[in-house]
Amino acid sequence: MVYVDAVHYEQGQGGYEYISRMKWTNNLSQQAVDECDKKGMIDFINQNPNQARTKYYRNGRWVEGEIIRVVDNRYLRTDANNIKADNLGSLPRY
Repeated sequence: MVYVDAVHYEQGQGGYEYISRMKWTNNLSQQAVDECDKKGMIDFINQNPNQARTKYYRNGRWVEGEIIRVVDNRYLRTDANNIKADNLGSLPRY
C-alpha cells in the first residue's frame, strides 16, 4: 500500500490548480519523505488498483484516508464521482 500525505499544486492556464507532485510512503505510521510527480502516481495506480490511499495526521497519530482513483488517466481523486479535476481531499500542501 502507498500512502500520500501531502500534495503540491501548480496553476494551469486559465487559473485552475492541478496536482503536480506528492509525498508518499509505504508506512502508515510515518510521515512521507518520498516524492513523485502526478504521472508517476497515475502509472502506479493503473498498475496497482486500490493500492494508494490518503492519510492524515490527527490527534497525534496517522490515520488511513480514502482510496485514490484515476479519472481519464489524467486526474487523481478520492471521491466517487468522475469530475475531470484533481481532488485529494484536504491533504496538506507543500
